[in-house]
Amino acid sequence: MDAVVRGIDVINKGIRYLLGIILAVMAIVIAYQVFSRFALGTSLSWSEELTRYLMIWLVFLGTSIALREKSLIGINILVERFPFSIQKIITSLVYIASIIFFLFIIYKGINVLDNVQNQRSPAMRISMMWAYAAVPVGAFFMLLNSIVVLFELNRRKE
Repeated sequence: MDAVVRGIDVINKGIRYLLGIILAVMAIVIAYQVFSRFALGTSLSWSEELTRYLMIWLVFLGTSIALREKSLIGINILVERFPFSIQKIITSLVYIASIIFFLFIIYKGINVLDNVQNQRSPAMRISMMWAYAAVPVGAFFMLLNSIVVLFELNRRKE
């Protein structure tokens, strides 16, 4: 299982690089849009659409990394009052529920892809499947990271 954890951490490293690239592309496109609008008096028809779709990908992939690093917002005030063994059980149940939810999102997300694959985005004319694919792809990485966090939690002794 340690090899699986290391493998997922390597995947997460790649996702981090991808997130940096997405953020850089967004910044460049937005900066050029502002420049072209105010300095050149023209505007790009596709910049807002591209940055919106990139933001969707950024959120879903970034959430998977935040889940792995246990950086997502949570309310732990009640759980922290229990002994560690009870905390471990409650947290494990939360991650198991999350895994079930992510499986549901992957399944439904793939169904949505079938429905939107022939739709085109208004400005860039790309398949809307590329925008909607962020949901099942992101949920898949959230699923993987939930499994790793659950595994690490149950290995911990305190």
